[in-house]
Amino acid sequence: MHWWPPTRPSLALRLAWVFALTIAIVAVLYVAVQTTIAHRFGDAITKQSLLGQTHDIADAIKIDTNGQLAVHLQGQDAQSFDAFFANLKYRVLDGHGQVLASSDADFNSLMPGLPVSQQDGVYLRTDVSGTPFHVATVRHPVQGRDHWVQVGRSDRFAQLAQEAIVPAITEAVTVMAALSMGVLAVLSYWGVRSVLRPIRVVSLAARTVGQDNLSARLPLDQLPTEIRPLVLAFNEALERLDTAFSAQQRFFADAAHELKTPIALLRGQLEALGDHIPPDTLRDIDALGRTINQLLHVAEVAGGKPLNKQSVCLAEMVQQVTGFLSWRAERAGVGVQTIQDAVDLRIEADAGELFVLLKNLIENAIDHSPAGGIVRIRLSLQSLGIEDQGPGVAAQHRTLVFERFWRAPGNQKPGSGLGLAIAMEVAKAHGWPLLCLPSDMGGALFQLRFGADTRMPSGVSTALNAQPPSASSSA
Repeated sequence: MHWWPPTRPSLALRLAWVFALTIAIVAVLYVAVQTTIAHRFGDAITKQSLLGQTHDIADAIKIDTNGQLAVHLQGQDAQSFDAFFANLKYRVLDGHGQVLASSDADFNSLMPGLPVSQQDGVYLRTDVSGTPFHVATVRHPVQGRDHWVQVGRSDRFAQLAQEAIVPAITEAVTVMAALSMGVLAVLSYWGVRSVLRPIRVVSLAARTVGQDNLSARLPLDQLPTEIRPLVLAFNEALERLDTAFSAQQRFFADAAHELKTPIALLRGQLEALGDHIPPDTLRDIDALGRTINQLLHVAEVAGGKPLNKQSVCLAEMVQQVTGFLSWRAERAGVGVQTIQDAVDLRIEADAGELFVLLKNLIENAIDHSPAGGIVRIRLSLQSLGIEDQGPGVAAQHRTLVFERFWRAPGNQKPGSGLGLAIAMEVAKAHGWPLLCLPSDMGGALFQLRFGADTRMPSGVSTALNAQPPSASSSA
């Protein structure tokens, strides 16, 4: 089993786990070291205390005129050796190892197995009358002669010292470890956020990059040095894509421009022949010219052509388009009905581009409506809906209808598959969502939203098909 918890390559999650693991390891090591020090600290205190007591006893040694040596302890020192005689002992030895003074009736050396000449500064553990003792010996000169002072303390004192000291040290260590972990956790969290903040800014900028703004570049400010080369490489890739896309758009437009004139000349020459040409030839040439004009328009809109926005009356624009397409509707036997919520519906738009958008959507609805059918146009300040009574668009094809040159399987209608693509490009240039939805009339509904809220609400088809206050129709 893989021990690493993150299932996704999240940098933040990985850093968080690294910090957490580091904190845990440091805390364990810190507690272990401090616990070891605490246990050894008790032994160090015992040694230092015993060595200090040898000096106190040496200072208390008195030699009378008869050469008799005695130890005259005062105050707390005397009380300690009297009260704890079984666990606290001292001996004063001469250079021959003879015990000259003792804290109790036992005049045996506390280090019997070690020559007195080798006892200076020695600290060890030994048994005294069957009891484990800590013993320290220090050589002290008294009235010009060397004496060796031995001080012994049983393990009971060491245990008492550890019982008193170790809990205090452990508590202090625990508090310090908890504080350290808290501080490290806060600093780690802040550090991860500060590191990832520029990356989040870059990711948000990357989401805005598309074919409509390939000139945009990702910001490099305050990026970590490890991430900077990746963003630089991405910007270089965008530069190459921008160059290639611009070249493609220029080729697209140039080719369309170059083809318009020869086709116009060809049509004029064929018309000069009179009745000697097949009847479908001119129709085919007209369809070819229309396709070239559409290609040119796609190139202009997709290439970032600046929009000349102004206040446009939506109802008047729809009326112009339906009037322009009235001959097409009459030839197809399709009625066009316009329904609006209010008298004056105005939006900010490029009038010429809006005309093309509406023309393509309404023309598409007319072409796919059966004879005797109705194309219904619904207007409001928030949206515009165009629906027909044709066969509709299958759910899996509702996003494909806006692709260039895409045609539904089995579609025998004339056309190049560019009309809806142009409508989508114009809508995107204005920042309007254009959606293909099912219509309650049985066909397709193409909805264009103008409002600030561009989300598709539930039950939109029913809402759009509600009866409005006023209506007008034309055929």
